[in-house]
Amino acid sequence: MIIGHASSYAALETALENHQHHAFLLNGIIGIGKALAAKHLAIATLIKFSPFSPNIVQQQCANGSYPNYFYISQVTDDDGKQKHEITIEQARTLLNSLKQKAAISGPRIVVIDAIDQMNRQAANALLKILEEPPQDTFFLLVCHSLGSVLPTIRSRCIKVDFKPLSHADMEEVIKQQGGEVDSAILNMAAGAPGVYQKIQVAGGASVLQSIKKLLHITNLNDLKSSIQEILKQSDDTFLGYLLHQFLYQEALKDPQNYAHSAQAVEKFMRYTYGAHLDGAHRLQASVLLAQNPEHERAIYG
Repeated sequence: MIIGHASSYAALETALENHQHHAFLLNGIIGIGKALAAKHLAIATLIKFSPFSPNIVQQQCANGSYPNYFYISQVTDDDGKQKHEITIEQARTLLNSLKQKAAISGPRIVVIDAIDQMNRQAANALLKILEEPPQDTFFLLVCHSLGSVLPTIRSRCIKVDFKPLSHADMEEVIKQQGGEVDSAILNMAAGAPGVYQKIQVAGGASVLQSIKKLLHITNLNDLKSSIQEILKQSDDTFLGYLLHQFLYQEALKDPQNYAHSAQAVEKFMRYTYGAHLDGAHRLQASVLLAQNPEHERAIYG
């Protein structure tokens, strides 16, 4: 069951059933369940037209073997580390598959998680097929940052907005997953169950305390050491997100001292999203901006 997104899910479901369009942007902040909704809808739609039983369709979609279902996301390299982007090779493989005749009757559905994590080459390759889509093929494009998506791709999609979950819905999701509600983490997750879960995996309340401590380290060498240590718990993008969330919540209480810092960190994280930067340097720059937004001049040149 998809919790907290009934209206958005229903709009997508109706659009697919009526063939209103071939491509949809599922837009919203990271971790609120857009990809989960896309996969759930794709599989439910495929089941309606499949000659196989629902269980078989679900199992094959889950292991990537159902011929009319395509799920594209960042892959891991030989060291088991997730790649920073969806590559041109993945896009070409998808396009080649879609050029072939469908193996079974019914619609084909492509879920890309996430479109703003495609590199420029991959996005341009996808654009070609969005311009001339194969018959009965639909694209559900998960989008975390609308500004990072090519305007030419945005113009060929119907945008469906997904909102952060309410506290009540968040608690329902957490309990459904067998977890216990932590109010501090709940506030930091800002309506995103995926973020809540990732905070728990990264160390729960301890990772939040580590983020806050970084703001009080003035010695650059000590800051570098502390950042190297905290990066063992999670990646720089997620930790930068937590830093911004902390500053944002503090700005609500004390805008004079925190608003500019929150804006500076959010701008920097957005500006460097998808860039090939060293994680430690990126997080260090974010902390320095949080400590003193005037560092923007030095960071941006």
